[in-house]
Amino acid sequence: MHYVQQGLLYLHIFTGGLGLLLFWIPIFGRKGGFNHRRFGVFFRRTMLTSVISGVILALFWIVVPTMGHPELLENPRAVPYFQRFGAFLVHLGLVMYTSVMGGQWALEAKTNRDSLRTPARVAPAVLLVFTSIGSGYMGIRYEQVLMMVFAPLGLMIAWGQLRFIFAKEVEPKAWLVEHLSGYIGTGIGAYTAFFAFGGRTLFSDIGAWQYAFWILPGVIGNIAVVLLARKYRAHDAAKSRSARTVPMPVKKSC
Repeated sequence: MHYVQQGLLYLHIFTGGLGLLLFWIPIFGRKGGFNHRRFGVFFRRTMLTSVISGVILALFWIVVPTMGHPELLENPRAVPYFQRFGAFLVHLGLVMYTSVMGGQWALEAKTNRDSLRTPARVAPAVLLVFTSIGSGYMGIRYEQVLMMVFAPLGLMIAWGQLRFIFAKEVEPKAWLVEHLSGYIGTGIGAYTAFFAFGGRTLFSDIGAWQYAFWILPGVIGNIAVVLLARKYRAHDAAKSRSARTVPMPVKKSC
């Protein structure tokens, strides 16, 4: 079983690192172009593999923490820490899954949001609300900064998706904003996880400043989402004004 967990860990790290690189190709590619669509699929599949392997590994840490870490048998007081950390990783995996699949489902649905109002597509966002609250509670109680960072991020993602799904009316390009923000949100989660875990050894010498690297991806990503939303709202408003000002053809009298 130890080798199974090691294999899951290596798969998680490899696919997560690959996703960090693939993320930028559809971001800078022409929207709707061949590279945007092709590498967007690669990015989604890579991140889903990373998420699934990470969540399975986290469940091992929650249910049987001593199996992968036999040293815990000599220090049973550390077991609750590993279990809390495993619960946080489940929350992080749900953040990533909800983001990337929410973005994909919005692309498939576009203006027909009825297809999103099913239990299978609503459940991830609803579950994310509860894991976000749990992560925030554990972060405050045990003074874990990373848990406190990802708690509001999860709530924002869940709220945005539920609002898009159930709102009576949305803007014409709301599906596109939701699609792009979902994929950008996945990138935010991936880069924040990298700086928080993999980058911890790289930035350990800068003390409390390392927290900035955990928070910056979320700040930058949310700014990008806001700017995209404004861009498409302005575009729709301009088209609407143009349509209203088009002169009607004048019929010639005989």
